[in-house]
Amino acid sequence: MKAEIISVGDELTSGQRLDTNSQIISRRLGDLGIRVGHHTTVGDDLADNVSAFRIAASRCDIVIISGGLGPTADDLTREAMAEAFGQPLEFRPEAMAHIENLFKSRNRSMPERNRVQAMFPQTSRIIPNPHGTAPGVDLEVLVKDSQNMDHPSRLFALPGVPAEMIQMLSQTVEPRLIEELGLGHQRCFFHSVKLFGLGESDVEQVIPDLISRDRIPRVGITVSKATITLRIAALATCEDEFQSLIEPTLAQIRQAFGEVIFAEGDLELQDVIHDLLDQKHLTLSIVEVGSGCWVGQMLSEGLEPNKPGGLKHLAWQPHLPASATAMDGNSPSLADLALESKQLNRTDYAMAVGVYPPSSSFPRESSLPSTELQVAIVGPANRATLKTKSVSGHPELFYQRLAKTALDLLRKELLDE
Repeated sequence: MKAEIISVGDELTSGQRLDTNSQIISRRLGDLGIRVGHHTTVGDDLADNVSAFRIAASRCDIVIISGGLGPTADDLTREAMAEAFGQPLEFRPEAMAHIENLFKSRNRSMPERNRVQAMFPQTSRIIPNPHGTAPGVDLEVLVKDSQNMDHPSRLFALPGVPAEMIQMLSQTVEPRLIEELGLGHQRCFFHSVKLFGLGESDVEQVIPDLISRDRIPRVGITVSKATITLRIAALATCEDEFQSLIEPTLAQIRQAFGEVIFAEGDLELQDVIHDLLDQKHLTLSIVEVGSGCWVGQMLSEGLEPNKPGGLKHLAWQPHLPASATAMDGNSPSLADLALESKQLNRTDYAMAVGVYPPSSSFPRESSLPSTELQVAIVGPANRATLKTKSVSGHPELFYQRLAKTALDLLRKELLDE
């Protein structure tokens, strides 16, 4: 089964409001084993709505429409469904009675305009709305697909108000999908593998066979804040079946990328560092030299400074100028700073990070920001490990990449401990 979600409203197409309904509906459909192939957003225009509904019905088995069921002139979902599929609108007394009772219960008189909410495409069924005046629409249609073959599609129109939409989805739409279409025996499961240190195109070149779109399980590549995530997805009846299904794929990924993988699941690099410190009962202090390192900030987010086994002390000097240390190829000044911080704060490990040149000298126009990141890590034996990495990237991601490069070096050092 393939689904399309259509969100209706000028407030969405203009960017004034964020479409959160599509995200919610996608996740709920995934739990029923339904693959969502399209998200469509359309404004309050009758012709555009008619076109969007016809296209969706011709290419998907299930279409869920959110919005456009209110009583005002710009609420066009009912009219568009009727016109798109040749289903004249008809009055439903039972829907009208519910709307009138809602107004009575709120001690309000019902505007005449609300009568339009009791109009439904001829062969459609009502989706009850317990707490709102906009009943939903359940319509089965037979349309022509791209090969001019008859294609059945089921359309569900729900209000745009999230609370009402979610309740109607849970109480009526999902039960009908399960009972009438036999769905729900399987659901979509996902497993994430997190990588750092390669570009997206480099990852694709390593595993081209795994990201084929017709492959089961499917593997997708996403990039966020300099982290690459391989997202494995498959339909299964339970978690154990899913794990068994993806194990060969996971084995290929682990073999292909090795230590480039820093986590599986939802963990980020800073979480991995904290977990390693906790597991090994180690403490850590950080020193930053130069501007824009972000390491201490990333590590300390949401963490109590004196948490046992975690980040015991943060010696953070983000504004110390580059001239304050003698940065040659071996970074002896950083090693000295790391050792001093370790002894001063009585931690098991200390890391000193320096970024050169300072951010004010970064290119501003055509070329991307680039710098040399220098890292000194001192461990229990007071021996310094010195690393220099060339780092470049988009200005909005540059500091994330700097911090994560340092954290990844620390991760590997802790794994070798």
